[in-house]
Amino acid sequence: MSDDGRTSGVRPTGPPGGFEDPDPPPATGLRQRWSSASGTTTPRPLRHRRTADLSTLASLVLALPWFLFSLTVVGMVGLGIGALVGNTTVVPILCMVLWLLSGVLIFYRPVEVGVARFFLRARRPTPSERDRLEHAWYEVTRTAGRDGVKYQLFIEDSDALNAYAASGHIVTVTRKTLDAMPHHHLAAVLAHELGHHLGGHPWSNLLAYWYSVPARLLTRVLRLVLRLVVALFSTVFAVVARMPALASFIARLITWSLLLFVVFFVTVLMATAVQSGQTWAPPAVALIVLTPLILPWLARRSEYRADRIAANLGYGHALIEVFEDWLRQGMDDDRRNFVLRARLFSTHPALAARIKRLDAYLRKNA
Repeated sequence: MSDDGRTSGVRPTGPPGGFEDPDPPPATGLRQRWSSASGTTTPRPLRHRRTADLSTLASLVLALPWFLFSLTVVGMVGLGIGALVGNTTVVPILCMVLWLLSGVLIFYRPVEVGVARFFLRARRPTPSERDRLEHAWYEVTRTAGRDGVKYQLFIEDSDALNAYAASGHIVTVTRKTLDAMPHHHLAAVLAHELGHHLGGHPWSNLLAYWYSVPARLLTRVLRLVLRLVVALFSTVFAVVARMPALASFIARLITWSLLLFVVFFVTVLMATAVQSGQTWAPPAVALIVLTPLILPWLARRSEYRADRIAANLGYGHALIEVFEDWLRQGMDDDRRNFVLRARLFSTHPALAARIKRLDAYLRKNA
């Protein structure tokens, strides 16, 4: 149940909107607490059907800088093409318009199938797999009052326990998930993925990623150029000094010097903006800088929300059992819990935290 955001390479290891949980602490022993439960709860009708929740809207807002950056890159490419064909007015505008319209195509059904097959490396289920998968899926969508036929089910040939929602109508489970999980656990996993679709998480992740591709490609090229420059200078200095060990020191020196220059330059720009009355600039820049931290936090919120939707559909206890099974199989590496960077940039909450929240939610709404 890990997510898109797929954003980088398009294929996610635990795609936004998915169920995989790469980042988590130890079990809390809640399995015994739920051992006497029937495994299901009375389904509660959803207050809404398919919409965009707060996490979805916030993610789209935070993607605006990347969108504007990408639009600029496309315009520059269009300007270059226009210079070659002798029209620097119409061609750049046409390139930007076509790029803007291309975002609609990623929700066209044949394009969605292409995304699943070529980027997510998923396939259509075999007849036997389809019978079992559709049985659980239609049970979940019927409980939610949704038309399950509108969604497309895929299988990823993987030995990992994982499932994820993608694009506008794609739900994918791994072969091992389908083979190893009992029916009520599989249904709980699918209910979680339906929760992602109902909250708009997969389509917003894919849309944000798609409109950031030109900017990301340019930043990768710039990063490659910077690495080449650093490597060249460090090698030259090392050869001249006949001290190969000096290369790494010079590389670090050049890298940190460039970073400090960028920080100094941005600070001067912000001070100038404040002095000229543009007080909005520092908060805007701070938001852009903090976006890599805010987006994973929003992704973790979307996982909690999808868990709650699964609980509302009557799969809360089964979902807790799934998480606890994963804990027993060692899918939570508690050592990573002590690595601050891993915790801050993880797109999925710890399994123990998800169990605790589901426990509290089920008790509150019993």
